[in-house]
Amino acid sequence: MKIIIIGAGISGLATYLHLRKHLPGHGSAHTIHIYESHRPRSGIPTTNDFDTLSSSTAIVGGGLGVSPNGMRVLYDLDPDLHAAVAAQGFPCDHFIFMGQNGWTLGMQRTSDRGGFEGPGGRAEVCVSSSRHGLWGCLMAKVDEGVVRHRKVVSVRAGEGKKVVVFEDGGEEECDLVIGADGVKSKVRTALFGEDEEGEYSPQYTGASGIGGFINGPLPPRIADNKAMVFIFGRNGFFGYASASPAEANNLMWWSTFETDSLPSKTNLDAEEIKASLRERHRAWADPVVQDIISKAEVETIYPTWVLPNLPHYGENGIVLVGDAAHAMSPTTGQGASQALEDAQTLSLLLAETLERAYDTSNEETEAGAVALALKLFYEIRQPRVAAIVERGKKMDKGKGDVGVVAEYAMYCFLWVVLHFPSIGKEPTQFDSR
Repeated sequence: MKIIIIGAGISGLATYLHLRKHLPGHGSAHTIHIYESHRPRSGIPTTNDFDTLSSSTAIVGGGLGVSPNGMRVLYDLDPDLHAAVAAQGFPCDHFIFMGQNGWTLGMQRTSDRGGFEGPGGRAEVCVSSSRHGLWGCLMAKVDEGVVRHRKVVSVRAGEGKKVVVFEDGGEEECDLVIGADGVKSKVRTALFGEDEEGEYSPQYTGASGIGGFINGPLPPRIADNKAMVFIFGRNGFFGYASASPAEANNLMWWSTFETDSLPSKTNLDAEEIKASLRERHRAWADPVVQDIISKAEVETIYPTWVLPNLPHYGENGIVLVGDAAHAMSPTTGQGASQALEDAQTLSLLLAETLERAYDTSNEETEAGAVALALKLFYEIRQPRVAAIVERGKKMDKGKGDVGVVAEYAMYCFLWVVLHFPSIGKEPTQFDSR
């Protein structure tokens, strides 16, 4: 069986590794290639144009948290990979929630101990990491020559072979196309057409964000509590955490804010963005925020896109994973972890259905096995993803511009929920099974 994965980000690489582990014959009987249009880079962009600053997060740039459920998937895949991700990042024992007035609203443990421990009672915590750090750990496990830097412009579907079309005019046939090509997915277009009505197209949420990294001693609030800090305010949201082992003194930060229109692609001015950042947070009481905005360089800019609920994730030998299937608000803290869950679930389903198809006593075809796996993939994953998306929407309400009364009502609500969790699930806690 020949498989082409489009996109060499977190979901694409994780899917490849799971397929190699789980497919019949441990994947050796199958040909799997990954095509990626962006070449990896690290460091601050050399230009300030929108496309460079925003598209860079496809593979590198920006930061993230790998939640306990995501870390568990990595452990199931390869304990050495799990150890590498934890070692290059910053395991966070706590989330700290604050208000822009300096109030500490509460602290929450990130551990999933108390219900979903792994073998031997092993519990996971959230690991804060640069996107490049997680990507690098995955990439180090991928066989040489698997990732090919070639831009895919379209995919042609049919009852027989699928055809991947490249920008250089070349084409390649395969039996299964896995779209791990992000929110602006070309593979999703192959499934649902050009979508002139926008029914299955990404939707701008009205919020954008900027972020970056600063070298220097970690604030005691992070170092002493092994924490990630989230600050809610009247005119936006701010967060910071370490993105590396504590001794590396690498502070990751991000700021999210409302904006009626997308950032201009033609008039992007880094100095203007920094000035807006300082103005937006100049009255925020946390001295760490003030220190960050005084030193910050703009390393990423990311309009927040989400996807509506899709009627399926794949059919006829084409399937979507990660952001291509269910781009969700960063508020959920689950983007990377859900991509990892997708990779594991799809691979296990394909392994099981193909194993049955290859059994000489079974009349099921390979194409039929793939079709069944894609159907089950949606039935298993969609309810969980939809629940997380809805939780994110509720949390997003606390990130927009609000008046002073709404600001303090938000603080009171968060304080109550964090101190009396029996009233409702804590705002960032998700079932990690």
